[in-house]
Amino acid sequence: MRRLLGALLLTVGGLWAGLWAARELSRRARALTSWESALELLEGELSFHLPDLPGLLTDLSRRAAPPARNALAAAHQGLSRLGESSFGEIWEEALTQSTGGLDEGDMELLVRLGGILGRCGWSEQRGAVERTRLALEERSRRLQEERRGRERTRCVLGLALGAFAAILLL
Repeated sequence: MRRLLGALLLTVGGLWAGLWAARELSRRARALTSWESALELLEGELSFHLPDLPGLLTDLSRRAAPPARNALAAAHQGLSRLGESSFGEIWEEALTQSTGGLDEGDMELLVRLGGILGRCGWSEQRGAVERTRLALEERSRRLQEERRGRERTRCVLGLALGAFAAILLL
């Protein structure tokens, strides 16, 4: 009975490991979607309202979904150090504090955007936001395609490895 229970636990453990790996892909997909929406809001604000940077970050941090909300709120709080640090540095620090599942390529796109915000005219800023949003949308689209196959594969692989280990122990 103990062997059977151990085999069952190993099999379920393998499935759990596969599900955990698939969960990371879902987490990144949610983070990308959050940033796409936040950048769409930012693009709209820059197109129609021409707000000041503190007001813009406050508004966006209220309207965006996490993890973008957390990074925008952290950037707003960091504005108090604006004389000591550049906005690009504050932005990058805010992003690293609340990555929320983004990979290095996603982060690089957003960090580059921070170097442009507040430094040039509204139309240039809006263009940079639009380019970043489109790049994130493309990355999100590729992730969705990759995710369909990889999630299933990881779950089946985890289950198979758990079952294999269970068979070896029986």
